[in-house]
This record gives sequence, C-alpha cells and structure tokens, in this order.
Amino acid sequence: LVVAFNSQREILQTASVTNSSEANAPKTETATVNNTTTQNAKTDTTPTVKDNDPLADIKARLRSGDTDGIKVVFLTFDDGPSENTGELLDMLNEYDAKGTFFTTLHDNDNAKAMYRRIANEGHTLANHTSSHDYSLYNNPDAFLADVDELDQYQKTITGLAETSHVFRFPGGSMNSTEACVQGLVNRGWNYSDWNVSSGDGCADPPSSDVIAQMIIDGCRENDVSVVLSHAELKESSREAMPIVIETLQQQGYTFLNMEEERSGSKRVEK
Repeated sequence: LVVAFNSQREILQTASVTNSSEANAPKTETATVNNTTTQNAKTDTTPTVKDNDPLADIKARLRSGDTDGIKVVFLTFDDGPSENTGELLDMLNEYDAKGTFFTTLHDNDNAKAMYRRIANEGHTLANHTSSHDYSLYNNPDAFLADVDELDQYQKTITGLAETSHVFRFPGGSMNSTEACVQGLVNRGWNYSDWNVSSGDGCADPPSSDVIAQMIIDGCRENDVSVVLSHAELKESSREAMPIVIETLQQQGYTFLNMEEERSGSKRVEK
C-alpha cells in the first residue's frame, strides 16, 4: 500500500504509514489513512511566504494542497544525534538539501554541538521523545513529560525561544495510544509518520545500494515523500544519501524540511 500525502498539513498530521519499520517497535507500523479519526482543529490560515525565498512557489503549493507532480522529498532522520550527525549535516549542506531530525535526548558535548548545528544550518530540530521508551504509551502523563523534557533540553542547548513542535512517535503514531496523540495535539504540536522507508530500522540493514534504490523507488511513487531513515546510526544509510539526493535532484525533486508554520493541529475524535 502506498499512501500519498496531499498537502503539508497531511504530512505533519495524519496517521499514515506505509512500508515502514523502526528498530524495536513492539507492533506493526503499517497503517492506512483513517479519515474518520481525525479532524481539523482550526481553519487554514496560510502564512505569508517570504519574497526572497527561492522555494516560495513550492511551499505555497504544499500549503494549498496543490501537489500534483510537485516532486518534494522530506528526508527525516530518527534517533540521533550521534557521532555521525556532523558527517550527515556536511553531506546535506553540500547538496543544498534540508532535513528534519527527530532527535532523542543525548547529553554529551558532541550531541549538544549537533543540536545547535541542526538548528543553525536551517534544518528542523524535531522531537522523538527523550527516552524512546514504548512503555510510556501506557501512561499519557509520563509520555508527555518525556516529550517536554526533550523540548526544554533542546531550547536550553540551542538558545531557541521555541522549538519546531514537530514530533514523531517512536514506532510511528499507530504504535501510540489515542490518549497520547490527543495530549500532543491539544498542546498545538504536529506529528509526522512516513510513506517511504529506507529499510534500515533493523540490526542488519541492507547495503547502501539497496537502501538507495528503495528510497528512490519509493519517492518516485509519490508527489510528496516523507522518508524514514536512521542514517545517523547506520553507515549504509549514510552512504546511500548522496546516491539518493543526486539521483532525485537530477530528476527535479526538491528536498525540504518540515516547518511548524505550514499547518495547524489535528485532534483525535473520541
């Protein structure tokens, strides 16, 4: 099943997952769009696009849902930062590609420097919980406290007044509970799953060539692709990134990062 995201709002807020895998997920991460369980919490207030933004037209189309043939890729990286994040950032900068980094809490000098680099170099510093502990789904208050701990830590380390408020549930939103999802969107946060997987969420990931082809093939099936990758942790995924970016850029794809301002929240109906 391939689920197409039709707008930036859907990218950030639907419980849509396809061909997905993440290490240590306790249950399936494949889901279909469930239009009966989500609704808009507020009307669409399209923000002003900066006149000097060379990607203004593409971003405006994403906001409006006019995505037919748009060829946009959101590279998303889970579970960092790590000692390899700097290499990945250098790579993205070389290709003028942006990424979204769903980080957990790492309290060491290198990680602190990487949190800052992600924010300072125009990527999105996003939230993947502090602990990546699936058992917290059984306790919504503890889950939200874990999210808040990382949020405060990111602000302290980077000096940001506010974080992106872009979130990814460990294992994807379908591994979470309605109470946890509801608690998150009640706070005005957005969450994102993915519709293209690198296949690297396992102990023995495929080779770089296989990963690159999986991502490229997946992106070709969508007007807007959200790619799940663990490239900060998996060497073969890092080695695949230049192949992916070069190939898709040559075919007219644009690599963007997720931005909170492009959409409002959704709430889960009871």
